[in-house]
Parts: sequence; structure tokens; C-alpha cells
Amino acid sequence: MDQDRLLYPYIRNYLASLQRPREGVLGELERQARAENFPISSADVANLLEFLCKLRRPQKILEIGTCIGFSALLMASCCLDAEITTIERNPVMVQAARKNFQEFSVPQISLLEGDAAVFLPHLEGPFDLIYLDGAKGQYPAFFPHCLRLLAPEGLLIADDILFRGYVASGIPDVRRNKTIVTRLDRFLRILRENKALQTVFLPLGDGVSVSWKRREDHAEKT
Repeated sequence: MDQDRLLYPYIRNYLASLQRPREGVLGELERQARAENFPISSADVANLLEFLCKLRRPQKILEIGTCIGFSALLMASCCLDAEITTIERNPVMVQAARKNFQEFSVPQISLLEGDAAVFLPHLEGPFDLIYLDGAKGQYPAFFPHCLRLLAPEGLLIADDILFRGYVASGIPDVRRNKTIVTRLDRFLRILRENKALQTVFLPLGDGVSVSWKRREDHAEKT
């Protein structure tokens, strides 16, 4: 992740120095994951996710992209009574996540192994919070399902929306990433134009968006 493309290094480093390290066993898992280069949420995005969970106290959460389970465990630690459904298609990540969920003894997390595109049409909401951190090129395809499943006044948080900053420049690092850049740009424009949502775009980590779903009566007036 080339965060220098999003913030000047001296600003990023200063803000990072203000972050309080996460403590306890969850902090140990986070440090281990970063040391082993697992693609978990960046520290600032993880802090934002934790803050929003504590602020909103969602009771039903959907995560698309489990990785090794760090973000699901983080949300579970903030929302002790929440029911969390998380989807992961990478068998290596699934194995690591199941191990971590078992070690942390978190019964309210349900892990679905497979492609989110297969599961999403059959899930029933509403979810108070949806954390989208799966295959970046599939964000536009995932969006209609997320919108359907999201509760009124619920939050949709999408991570890595700038794809190392290439979405902003429009020029991918290699030709094979052109499709991802194009699709993420389309996803961001969908968020901007959708009248059911109010969205902010933040230069945290590799870019993150936070969308709030309006109530139907409010959406009709805007």
C-alpha cells in the first residue's frame, strides 16, 4: 500500500505518532498481522471503524472480506451483543480467521466461506453496519446488494477505495490493474450520485468512504 500517494509523508507520520497503540490480545494480533503483511485494515481505518462501532452500537453487522478476522474481532469487541456475518473466499485467510475466532471465543461471528457474489443475493437484512473490504474490482457489483441489505440510518464503510492512489490519478501501476481502477472510480461515482446515501470520502489508509443511508421519507425530499 503506497500511502505516500494520499498524504505527505511528514503529515502521515505525525498523525501516526498520535495514534494510541491497541492493547491486549487484539493488539497483539494486529501487530502480528502487520508484521506478516496480512492485508488487514490500516491502523487509521481500524481506529475509524472502532470509533464508529462504539458511536453507533450496531446490532447486526455484515463484513465482506474477512482476511484473518482482525476487523471482525475488533467490531465484536466494541459491540458485544452484535451479530456479525463475515464473508471470505481465500482458503488461507478462512483457515486463519477460523483459528482466531476460536481462540478469541467469539460465538456471535458467522464466517461464510466463498465468493460474496454468491452469498449476497441470498442474505437477509437489514444490517446496521456493512464493512466492504473484499475484492476491489467487485465493489460496483456488490453495491446494489449492500444498499438493499443496509438498514435506514445504517452505515456502509468501504475500504481501499483509492487502490494505492491510482484511482485518483486514473493511471494504474500495471495494465492488469486498469479494470480495478476503472471499477473503483465507477463505484465512487455511484456513491456520490446515489440519493439514498450521504457519503464522505476520507484520505485514510488507502482511502475509505463512509455512507449513511437516509430514511425513505428523508431521501424523497433531497
